[in-house]
Amino acid sequence: MPSRSFLIAAFLVILGTAYAAYWHLMADRLEQGIERWAEQQRAQGVEAGWRELTFDGFPLQFRARLSAPRLIQERGGNAWSWQAESLTLEALPWQLHKIAFTSDGKQAALLNGRELAFDRAEGTLSLDGSGRIAEADATLSRLALAPGAGLQGATAETLRLAARLPEEAPRGHTDPGLFVEADLSGLAIASRQALPVEGPADLSFRATIMGALPTPPDRARLAAWRDAGGTLEIESLSLDWAPLSLDASGTLALDPALQPVGALSATLSGHGPLLQKLVAMGWVRPQDASIAAVAFGLLEKPGSDGRPTLNAPVTVQDGYLYIGPARLAPVPRIVWR
Repeated sequence: MPSRSFLIAAFLVILGTAYAAYWHLMADRLEQGIERWAEQQRAQGVEAGWRELTFDGFPLQFRARLSAPRLIQERGGNAWSWQAESLTLEALPWQLHKIAFTSDGKQAALLNGRELAFDRAEGTLSLDGSGRIAEADATLSRLALAPGAGLQGATAETLRLAARLPEEAPRGHTDPGLFVEADLSGLAIASRQALPVEGPADLSFRATIMGALPTPPDRARLAAWRDAGGTLEIESLSLDWAPLSLDASGTLALDPALQPVGALSATLSGHGPLLQKLVAMGWVRPQDASIAAVAFGLLEKPGSDGRPTLNAPVTVQDGYLYIGPARLAPVPRIVWR
């Protein structure tokens, strides 16, 4: 009769062999899944490809390595592309719906002829039961945005972007369609002319897109989303860019020309020095600044750091930004394709 130790050893050998077969079978299926996804993208007009695809990670991970990955769309109104030196996708055998990705080396994204270069991208993707991406979180490091179309270039230390679909699809404009987050740190504008702000800026943004998503965001779909009552609910918007600090929340929508319009409640500090710089540089008319200064004086209170703090409504209307009754600056026009 076989000893107990022999039976245990035999069981472990059988179990290990079965797991090895499972791992290699799943690796083949995952590789085929990546290939099918690329074919689906090509069918939709997006060139998805790479130089080489390899799998490793046995026994505790599934790891796909793609060399020279690329995504390119040249058809339609919004041409874009992304290319990198490498891309690594990782998943645990018992958690295949959650994928971690890392892209190292120089890479660039191109949108309508304007390039965003960065050194590293990492994050996670979570899939729902149908294989659709339900949640995504990505962090880009050491970014550089090239100037173009009359716009300035910029650099930043990190950019984090996150998006999450609701558990149920929206049935109307009162239901959330997408939860979004963004955190930008160390932003610096490469401007040849003086700016009214100094040093790097930090920006944080949390919002919910209400209603069915206008995908892709072309003029017709955006107009339909707007007409159905779609809005952008901003839970929090924070900006620190010396001398200004701002915290705001509110609602934005699109006007008949598909330009932003809305109202927010904001807490500001450093608004006085900023207003003086805007006037000195000719960005704000003296008469508008005088009205704003009077309004600021009536509304501001000392903050915890001793600086004057202002609680005031911020509105975007008719292409201009207002703080209280004072019109401060024009809002750049968005050109939709």
